[in-house]
Amino acid sequence: MIKKRAMAAGRQFGKTNLTTIMSDAKWDATRRLDIGYAENQPNWPYWVQPQYYTATNWLEMNVWMLETFGNTNWSNKGRWVGSDRKYWFHEESDRTLFLLRWS
Repeated sequence: MIKKRAMAAGRQFGKTNLTTIMSDAKWDATRRLDIGYAENQPNWPYWVQPQYYTATNWLEMNVWMLETFGNTNWSNKGRWVGSDRKYWFHEESDRTLFLLRWS
């Protein structure tokens, strides 16, 4: 009964943004950086996927990436690209610098 009431109370307000519910301290405790290597991606094989970062953190990350590595896209084979909430790097040293800055 209590569970049904809690679910109904959540529905009456519609969809909520989790960043407004969880405090920044909670986000700091749960966020992480997943890393990997994609053999089928010869231009940018090293990737990082930030998890549970706030929208503000993502904006700061994007600004830092542009200032540090410059602007790039998939066609000009730059040092990095961004896609599907991942950052892809040409050099492992660039990915390491990213990890040191944002972990």
